[in-house]
Amino acid sequence: VGMVKLVRNMPDGRQRIVRVLRSGDVIGLEALLSNTYESEAVALTQVRVCRLPVEVIERLNRETPRLHMGLMGKWHRSLKEADDWLADLNFGNSRQRLAGLLLKMRPNLVNDPTADDTVVTVFSREDMGAMLDLKLETVSRTLNAFVRERLIAPVDKQGRHYRLLDIARLQSP
Repeated sequence: VGMVKLVRNMPDGRQRIVRVLRSGDVIGLEALLSNTYESEAVALTQVRVCRLPVEVIERLNRETPRLHMGLMGKWHRSLKEADDWLADLNFGNSRQRLAGLLLKMRPNLVNDPTADDTVVTVFSREDMGAMLDLKLETVSRTLNAFVRERLIAPVDKQGRHYRLLDIARLQSP
């Protein structure tokens, strides 16, 4: 439950968000291959996680290979979805990128059938800029334009929750 961002420090000192994990995603299986992680995991919301020690995963491989393969398959799908997700968000102008992010942040009704898929939880505008390769000012201006155009409406004062008012127009901003 919750959202976690994976952040990498770039050679020029900037941080880049490389993945956003949500309920049901798998994180950290790279520990099976290396003692170091390529990214730092930072909770964006309150999170609840299930931790599996490396020894348990290695034992699954020996004793229950089918379950182990299922876990590896879930990890692979999670990585592919993250790659596809970020590739989609790095295409187009600032309106298209931000609209794409808002649409992708819709709750997954498979993982949470009781969720309202018109309400999205986003993270700070700085983080959105880091993910979309946009400046903070551009993210702020674009979000404000979406509110003025009645594409979205803020649900809270912090600007972390928005109701999507016109999904069709967000799909082609």
